[in-house]
Amino acid sequence: MRFSHFLLPPVATAATIPGLSLSCAPNSTIMPTPKYRTQGAVFTVCAQTSIHGTESTIYDVLLDFPRYHEWNTFVYDVDVPSNVTSAKDVYIGMPMTLYTYGLIPVLNSTSQESISYLEPHYRTPFVGWLTDAGLGLAGLQAEHISLLRDLGGGMTEYVSWETYYGAGAVVVAGLKDRLQTQFENQGRDLKSRVESLEG
Repeated sequence: MRFSHFLLPPVATAATIPGLSLSCAPNSTIMPTPKYRTQGAVFTVCAQTSIHGTESTIYDVLLDFPRYHEWNTFVYDVDVPSNVTSAKDVYIGMPMTLYTYGLIPVLNSTSQESISYLEPHYRTPFVGWLTDAGLGLAGLQAEHISLLRDLGGGMTEYVSWETYYGAGAVVVAGLKDRLQTQFENQGRDLKSRVESLEG
């Protein structure tokens, strides 16, 4: 199954960014995202975990797309522009193709995404990427946010959520339980990766 989407222009950031959450909402409540907030939202998947590692290490692992195949069992590969070889090369508006496993039995799926936020110095550092079919709420829109919060003692809380919007999200909603499982798996994979790097 292939989700094909047009890319949006870069998303500007502000001093205070609305649409951020410090933890997953209870009972699968819809969570806002900075770009789309809650208008037209259909559902959210969210996972969080505490990781023994610094915010900067986790941030870099999240953006080191060329190495996702080394640790991520959900997003097992990412195509990025040829000039992107590490986390430091990622830029706002960067297009990428995510290859995912576990959403559709016996098949892998792909999605076209673009980077919407790179905020390593925000009070709770976060990254974001989005999908947009180019039809507004008549199509499918989604934004994925990964936020980091320093817990002290060398621990960081990782909160990762994606909210889906528009008519196309009603179709994708049938995959919600599988998406939730894979978000949780990805959180565990990230924890293992970071903690192995931090030693």
